Amino acid sequence: MAKPPSRSRAPRPVGAPALKSNVANLRALAHPLRLRMLELFAEMPRTTKQVAELLGQPPTRLYHHVAALERAGLVILKETRPNRGVVEKWYESVAKQMSVSGQATSTTTKSSRRAVAMTVLEQSRQEMIAAVTGGADGAPLLVRLVVAGKPEMMPAIRNRLMATLKEIQQEFKRDDGSGPEDADYDRWALTMAFAPVWPKGKRKARKR
Repeated sequence: MAKPPSRSRAPRPVGAPALKSNVANLRALAHPLRLRMLELFAEMPRTTKQVAELLGQPPTRLYHHVAALERAGLVILKETRPNRGVVEKWYESVAKQMSVSGQATSTTTKSSRRAVAMTVLEQSRQEMIAAVTGGADGAPLLVRLVVAGKPEMMPAIRNRLMATLKEIQQEFKRDDGSGPEDADYDRWALTMAFAPVWPKGKRKARKR
C-alpha cells in the first residue's frame, strides 16, 4: 500500500470529525458506512481505495459515499498524485471528533439529528456486542450512570465531560510517527451520551 503524502505538521489524533448542526452535514452522516469512512479519513489523508481495504469493501461501493461527504464539507480533497497511469485522490476529514450538540430549531434539522444519533448508537451497539461475544483482546467497557441534580448543574457536567475527552485525546495522540497501518495498531471507540432521562413536564411531583 502506498504511503500517505508527507506532512510537516504534527500527526492528528484518531477519531471522527466534529459536526456542525446543519442539515447537509447531518444527512451526509446518517449512514453507518459513511461514519466509519469519516473516522478513517480523520486519522490521516487516505484514498478511497485505502479506506475500502480497511473496511473490507469494494472501492466502487464507496465512491458515491466519498462524494456525499465532500459535498457536505465533511472531507476535503487534500492532494492528487499520479500512480501507474491513474490519478489518486487523497481525502482528509475536516476535524477530529464527532459531536452533535445544541438545540435543533426546525423539523428537518431535528429529523437529521435523530438519524445521526441512531446511526452512531447502532454502530456502537454492534461494536460492543462483537467485542463481548467475539473474545476481543482487552475487556470492553460499558457504563451507564444517571446523575440527579439541579438543572443548572447539567451544563457544567456536560462541559466537564467534553473537557475530559479532549484531555484524553491530547494525552494519547500519536507522536512517534507511527501510522494506523502498523501491525500492532488497535482502534477503540468511545461513544458518550449525556441526555435527560425524563423530559421536562413529565416528572412526578414530590410528595409532601
